[in-house]
Amino acid sequence: MPFYSITDFDDPRLDPYRSLKLVHQTRTTGHLIAEGHRVVRRLVESDFAVDSILVTERRRHLIDDLDPERQPIYVLSEELASQLVGFHFHGGVVAAGWRKESPALVEWLPREVDSRQLVVVCPRITDPDNLGTMIRLCVGFGVRGLILGPGSTDPYSRRVLRVSMGHAFFLPIMTADPLQPTLHALHSQHQFRLVATVLDATATALSLIPFGGPPDANRWGLLFGNEADGLDPQWIAACDQRVTIPMGAHADSLNVAVSAGVFLHWFRGTVSDLEAGPAASWHPMPG
Repeated sequence: MPFYSITDFDDPRLDPYRSLKLVHQTRTTGHLIAEGHRVVRRLVESDFAVDSILVTERRRHLIDDLDPERQPIYVLSEELASQLVGFHFHGGVVAAGWRKESPALVEWLPREVDSRQLVVVCPRITDPDNLGTMIRLCVGFGVRGLILGPGSTDPYSRRVLRVSMGHAFFLPIMTADPLQPTLHALHSQHQFRLVATVLDATATALSLIPFGGPPDANRWGLLFGNEADGLDPQWIAACDQRVTIPMGAHADSLNVAVSAGVFLHWFRGTVSDLEAGPAASWHPMPG
C-alpha cells in the first residue's frame, strides 16, 4: 500500500483518530493510539496488530523508511490533522493499533520454579503518568509482567503509551478483576514471595535486604499502592514481607513511580551484585 494523501475531514478511514482528547474512547472500540514517531515505531516492531498510521506532511520524513505495504499510511495537512485529533498536533505522527485480551498467568509466566522472575502488582494505580513510567521501568529492569487490579487507569491509553515510550507493547500486562485469586495463584501455585512496599517505620528497611533479594528465593512479586492512599490493608496482609524506603526528616514519601525504580533496581540484582551487596537477614512477617 502506498502513502495516501487525504484532504476530506469526513473520510471514514480517519475515524480511529477523531477527538483523541476523549480519554476512554479507545477502550470501547478495541483500538489503541500510539502518538509520536518513536512510540509508533515500537508499535510497528511489536506483535500488536496495526490498523493504520497517520502523519502530517511536515513530519512525513520521520517515517519515510516504514514499509507502507504492512499498513496504510495516511498523509494530512497540519491544519486537518489538528482539527481531526482535537488539539495542536505538533508531533505529527500517530498510529492506530488493536488491543489484545488480557493474558492469563499461565500464558506469560515460566513454569520452572528455579527460574529467576520479578513481577509487579499494582492493585490500583490511577495516574496515567505514574503507570506509564512504571511500565517503562518494568521493561528496563527485566520485570516478567505487570498485574493491574480493577480501578487502575487504562494501560493502553494514549497518555500511558506516550509516557511509557511504547514499552507497554513489549511487557505482558494483565488486568485481574478480581485481583485476589490472581494474587493467590501467584503466591501458592507459582511460588512467588510477595513484598508489600509501604511507608511505615516498622517495616523492613530496603537497605537491610540483600541486593537482589534474599538468596533463598528467586521469584518476587512487588506490590505498589496508589499514589494518594498506598496499599490497602488487605493487600499488605496477603504479602510475606513489608519493605520501606526510609525517608529523611523533611520528606514524607517518594512518588510511587520513583519508589518503584528504587525497588526494581534493588530486587533485580545479579549473583555478583548479591556477593557485593550488604549482608542482612530476611525477616518474614509473623503468622
